[in-house]
Amino acid sequence: MKHTTGAVLLGALALAPIPALADDVALIVAGSDYRYLPDLDGAAEAATLAEALEAEGFAIVSALDRDAAGAAEALERFRAEAQEAERVFVFVTGHILSTTRESWFLTRYAEDPTDFTIGTGAVPLGPVLDIAAAHPGRAVVMLSPAGEEDPGGPGLLPELVLEAPEGVALFEGPAADLVSTATGTLLVPGRVLRALPDSIAATGDLPDTIPFTPLPSAPGVDREAAFWDVVKTMGTAEAFQTYLDTYPNGRFAALARAAIGALRDDASTRAEDGEAALALSREQRRDIQRDLSLLGYDPRGIDGIFGPGSRAAITAWQTASGYPATGYITADQRRVLADRAAVRAAELEREAAARKAEEERQDTAYWRETGRGGDEAGLRAYLARYPDGLFSDVAETRLAEIEEARRAAAAEEERAYWDQVRREDNAAAYRRYLDRYPRGAFSEEARARLDALTAEAGNAAAKAEEERVAGNGVTRLLVENRLKAAGYDPGPTDGTFNKKTRRAIRQFQRAAGIEVSGYVTQATMVRLLAVR
Repeated sequence: MKHTTGAVLLGALALAPIPALADDVALIVAGSDYRYLPDLDGAAEAATLAEALEAEGFAIVSALDRDAAGAAEALERFRAEAQEAERVFVFVTGHILSTTRESWFLTRYAEDPTDFTIGTGAVPLGPVLDIAAAHPGRAVVMLSPAGEEDPGGPGLLPELVLEAPEGVALFEGPAADLVSTATGTLLVPGRVLRALPDSIAATGDLPDTIPFTPLPSAPGVDREAAFWDVVKTMGTAEAFQTYLDTYPNGRFAALARAAIGALRDDASTRAEDGEAALALSREQRRDIQRDLSLLGYDPRGIDGIFGPGSRAAITAWQTASGYPATGYITADQRRVLADRAAVRAAELEREAAARKAEEERQDTAYWRETGRGGDEAGLRAYLARYPDGLFSDVAETRLAEIEEARRAAAAEEERAYWDQVRREDNAAAYRRYLDRYPRGAFSEEARARLDALTAEAGNAAAKAEEERVAGNGVTRLLVENRLKAAGYDPGPTDGTFNKKTRRAIRQFQRAAGIEVSGYVTQATMVRLLAVR
């Protein structure tokens, strides 16, 4: 461990034996949608980091655009869960201001703070560092203040005043660079931190000799041979050079040098070096993945990481465009790709607008034909065709009134039986009701609910895909913001998908010409990311 700041980020594999780890806990606090202060970016970076932490087995405690009470509740939950944790990871992005003694994260409803009033709309970060200090050598804290956008009042400072406790690594810098450091080094098994980008300041005990995410090894393992096996599996010039840095006179040094020479002479490697020279940021890589997706080339995720799926998508696009199929993009190709994707995005937006206008025209005409009269058959016919239509709320309200009136008139026995069926709310219960009361007072409602449950069961695959694409609260917050930007009402922007959110997703999918499920599939996310 050392106390340092750095200039370049490098990783080295390490294979020291480690004990079995207890549960790991991460705290993600993000402020982007402020009521009175300037809104900020950072939700996408927080989502990327949350996914990486979840993949490494961290339990996530998050506070996303919460008020002071909600943020404090999340911090208390983090304190409780961290007590039994082996490792803790903290990421805070948003408006952060300091007094001379404490740094504060400004929550959603903070307004014109001063050193006297900041506590009413913010939470202190000092106690978070105290929690991290209980895990010496296994604690990382990353803070990303808004910088010049921070609205400091009297007695407040824009810079952090916190000092890293013993055993805690404290990083400060832009959210994108912090997330890149976390996902590119700290959360890579076996990789240790050599140095950092100039944009990041680091204090405390940095994990420069022992990896924050270690690789286990069995007693008696030949560590150099195991290291070499990993390097050969990776097969990159960087991996072979890492071996030479670690074992400059090792048993496999000659093989490593020969492999590096062969790779550097390879055309694919030259293309790789050319792309590396572009120094693409995580956000720029996400843009490339989004552009490929818009043009019909699936990169298997829009996460800013160029894995096999992204390389295959780039190769396919290069082949179709008449470029050498290297799988690595050049500066000229990136411009052409972006231009073509922008054209396609505009085409899709026009098509979606036209579909939406036609859908609304047909919706209104059908409402006049069926639902406007207010009878149950007409209202149900309208909802069957337009469950998320312009008049669906009105239709549902009128049907509820009809059911309530029917409830009052229904026989006591049937009414009690129907109440039990509604409590169970499953297909079997509704079928039992229809078997018993085929022409009962609630038979139409039972059939409508059966149809809805059947449709919901058919969306199981889409629901599973949503867990992969938008399975954490930060990404869901991003989805809600994009739906709102596209002109749909997802309800409260809180990272929770409710009935209103599902309806907005279905409306967006229908207008975009995507399979309508009400769940955020990969295709849905691609189109949402294209919304500007």
